[in-house]
Amino acid sequence: MADIRRRRLANAVWIPLRQSETLSSVGEEPLPGYAEDLLCIGTIAFPADNRGVGNRLGWSDLGHPTAAPYAFREGGYKRAEIYQYNDREDAGFHLILTHDNVGDAPGQWLVDQDLIMALGLIKEGHSWIRPSEGYVEVIRERLDADGACHAIEIKNEFLRDYLAARGLALRIGMYRRHMAIVDRTSTLPNWQQEPVQLTGDDERFEIRVFEVDEHGGLPGRVAVMRVWRTDGDVEEDVPVFGHETNENTAAASGEYEREGARRYRVEGELWREEWLEPAQRSERVRGDDPAQPIHYIVEPDGSTLPDTDLNDEDIGRWLWFRPDVIPALLKYRDAQLSWYTGDTGGIRCAYGVPTHFGVNSRGLICVYAYDVAHLPPWQQRIWIGHNVTPEGGVSEELFAAQWRAQPAGTSAPEARFVSAWHRVNEFVTAWCGAPLFRAHEANESIFRTIHRFRVTDRDSLLSLAKDIARLTADGIDIGSLRSVITPPSGTTWRTLAHLEQALATVTDAAQARSTLTALVGVYELRLGDAHLPSGKLHEAYVLAGVDSEAGPLEQARQLIDGAATSLERIVALVNDHVAGGAE
Repeated sequence: MADIRRRRLANAVWIPLRQSETLSSVGEEPLPGYAEDLLCIGTIAFPADNRGVGNRLGWSDLGHPTAAPYAFREGGYKRAEIYQYNDREDAGFHLILTHDNVGDAPGQWLVDQDLIMALGLIKEGHSWIRPSEGYVEVIRERLDADGACHAIEIKNEFLRDYLAARGLALRIGMYRRHMAIVDRTSTLPNWQQEPVQLTGDDERFEIRVFEVDEHGGLPGRVAVMRVWRTDGDVEEDVPVFGHETNENTAAASGEYEREGARRYRVEGELWREEWLEPAQRSERVRGDDPAQPIHYIVEPDGSTLPDTDLNDEDIGRWLWFRPDVIPALLKYRDAQLSWYTGDTGGIRCAYGVPTHFGVNSRGLICVYAYDVAHLPPWQQRIWIGHNVTPEGGVSEELFAAQWRAQPAGTSAPEARFVSAWHRVNEFVTAWCGAPLFRAHEANESIFRTIHRFRVTDRDSLLSLAKDIARLTADGIDIGSLRSVITPPSGTTWRTLAHLEQALATVTDAAQARSTLTALVGVYELRLGDAHLPSGKLHEAYVLAGVDSEAGPLEQARQLIDGAATSLERIVALVNDHVAGGAE
């Protein structure tokens, strides 16, 4: 157990607040070859002025304390989370409460509600997560097959933040046992005759070997005693017995020898107590400033300023970021990308007000410095990973909105695409009696992926084309078009071809074809270089309205713009036809 003895729980990423768990078990007890690793942990939090009490506690006090309420008969009440060293002397706090009086159900371990509320946690399944920090898992529990909890752990940094806010330190008691059943001890040190007993600061370690029988019990002679009453009368309707005496009791005793195969039980046991100290500051619970400010590049020569200087609405500076900061933020639950104009929008990675951004002429993301500097530190760390030196100036549309108070009158193709897709369904329903695109549970999640920032190279551009095609060509319900036109006998039209024939009934064939040209190009691109030779791939770029020489971000914008324009033209044609028919 040398490796276990070297480690300290206080240095672990996950800190057990309470644990009673068999970590591993092989073989069948008590047969030779059986081995077991058991870990038990208990904790109590103490304020600084009661630290001396914590130093006096051993495993018997910390291991499985009674963390339950108690009412004193002579008056007074102890709340469940309070630890009393002596009756009526409050000394510390339990972070895990025990609720054992629940009938036949397994006893429950409950996380103290103050800990949950202070860290802003909610429970999902067997985890407590923090929505304000990207839904990071903070506390987790493990249950056994019967549903009883055998471990509750919390992430180190969150626990120490909480302890700092409350002025507490956590006293941890641990018991660890390695045990094995063997049929001989010739390969072991002479632990049977010379057990190991080592004692250090807050630690005791022992190794012992002893003989057991085939049932796991101690071998040798066993004494058995039987004692019974002699004054009972089973014939009485209501028998009443007095206290036992020598006259109304009898006894018998005997011995027997435990026989059978002999085995050996080898045990290594470690008892340890240690402190988990609070953090130097409490950024989450108390709102302390971070130990180190976050520095952002603000000048072309690479000069930086700390977030503490930029956290001022009147600072009058912008920051520049690589466009892949947007996908990095969108990976978080509750993340949302919205568009205000053609090149400006809002991005958030957690619930709250979106950060206003703009795309400049070089495809970089520009953000007013204050809008990033006032974000929580965990969000700033995402942004800082994509911060670059200024290049290409401030986004023209962002500058117009924030400095001149004259937002551009442009629309982002991403927003136009979503709007036009829904309007196509609306107008085709009025024309054919059913929507053009099939409803699917995946549609909304695909819509969220239709944005220019996901494209960094040709492969990701083709992936974007595939998702657009899933919502357009692959999503067309031909059944809705059959009310307008059906293919000749023996002929099969693919979805876009059928749509083209249907549109040709309300306009000329050339306009019907040109209306769908970009969608055809998107569909061809979805096949990618696995199916298209280079010449055909270039043709698909042209059909989709994508400049093969442009940068990835611009190509993505062009691809989405072409698809949105095709959908808008479908709306215009169908609307003119429906309106004309109504007249």
